[in-house]
Amino acid sequence: MSEQPQQIELPPIKFFADGSDDDTKKANLDAVLPSPGFPDTALLIADSLSKRADLIVLDYSAQVVNVRLQIDGLWHELPQKDRTSGDYMLASMKKLANLNYMERRNRQEGEFAAEFLNKKTTFDIVSQGVTTGERVVIHVNRKKPSTETLSDLGMRQKMIDQLKVHLGKPKGLILVSTLPGDGLTTFYRGVLNGFDRFMRDYYSIEEVSRVEEEVVNINPVTFDESNGQTAQSVVPDLLLREPDVLVFPDIPSGAMLDYYCDIALNDEKLVLTRIPAKSSVEAILRVMALKPTVSKFAEALQCVTYQRTIRKVCDACRQPFVPPPQLLQQLGLPPGRVQTLYNHTQPPPPEMSVDEKGNPVEVFVCPKCSGVGFRERTGIFELLNVTDAFRKAMLQSSDLQVLHNLAVSEGHLTLREEGVVHVAKGTTTVQELQRVLQK
Repeated sequence: MSEQPQQIELPPIKFFADGSDDDTKKANLDAVLPSPGFPDTALLIADSLSKRADLIVLDYSAQVVNVRLQIDGLWHELPQKDRTSGDYMLASMKKLANLNYMERRNRQEGEFAAEFLNKKTTFDIVSQGVTTGERVVIHVNRKKPSTETLSDLGMRQKMIDQLKVHLGKPKGLILVSTLPGDGLTTFYRGVLNGFDRFMRDYYSIEEVSRVEEEVVNINPVTFDESNGQTAQSVVPDLLLREPDVLVFPDIPSGAMLDYYCDIALNDEKLVLTRIPAKSSVEAILRVMALKPTVSKFAEALQCVTYQRTIRKVCDACRQPFVPPPQLLQQLGLPPGRVQTLYNHTQPPPPEMSVDEKGNPVEVFVCPKCSGVGFRERTGIFELLNVTDAFRKAMLQSSDLQVLHNLAVSEGHLTLREEGVVHVAKGTTTVQELQRVLQK
């Protein structure tokens, strides 16, 4: 008597199909539920939700499908799928999104929704044929913790208070920076929300095709590059309104930075702009590499505020350990100051997930982080206060180490020092801090 195929226990997930009307939505869902691709679809979507993934990427080649989840900014590889199973799964997701599941070359975009653990989430799916087969990117529109304020982002209140002194100044230039792809827009919005936007007039000068998400009480003013306009085309009329603060999301050139500095120095306005970099000092050097008039830049610059994101260790499954004296010394922590540090829980390797006969054994998976070991992110920050001595050094040197050493000698706290505070508090791990600092 032949063995019956093993039944896969599916997670308690409910799907909502898209379509032009209710009948089409129902027909799409009815077609997917009994399909051979539905079990893999249900398992993948439930896994992405339980692990709080922001992106799902499927890369199709001739034989296999590579599956990745982006969780808290890092990519996690899932087991490969054979091409047949992957095709059935993708057909199910395309049908849920009211797309043509037979189309494998041209770009398609759609959406569907799923309810899992009493939470309903929408998914945006984009498929595109590539030379190796097909690439599918699925955006998971899950509800995330608030990132509106500097406190939400993890900045210490003492640093917030120091930054707000600069944000309250009547004139000067403030530079905002992060690593490329590490939340520059989010941090930038957090800084904007740090302004007292009810007591002064704020305007953001933006190119019409790159308008930023609105921040309350910061008025957007647009210009059109396709018509030959620049920020300089709209600022003169704007200055007649006597604004207090002007915000420029980009620094397109050194000449434009000179213009920002002229507004700060001659028109006596507070100007805020941003640039990607690896540290607050490097942000200054990246601006200087655009070849502005360095003397203007040095005179106008008041501070640089900088952020890097770091994962928070899961507090439900983190593993405590007593740090050896050598580690405390490396971290710059006095002996006896910190009694316990933490490592994240890691799943055992496959060879340890079986008994002596080679049969799979049940492995504990933390219900809070779903075995990832980390849950959500916070920020580590620098606030570089530009002193007269630092301005003088900017005119004399463009060496990163020289300027860094001067800043530290004046009391500047580095990313590493700020990160060690998180390690000491048990917010993150030594390994995670090392990973972040190596970027």
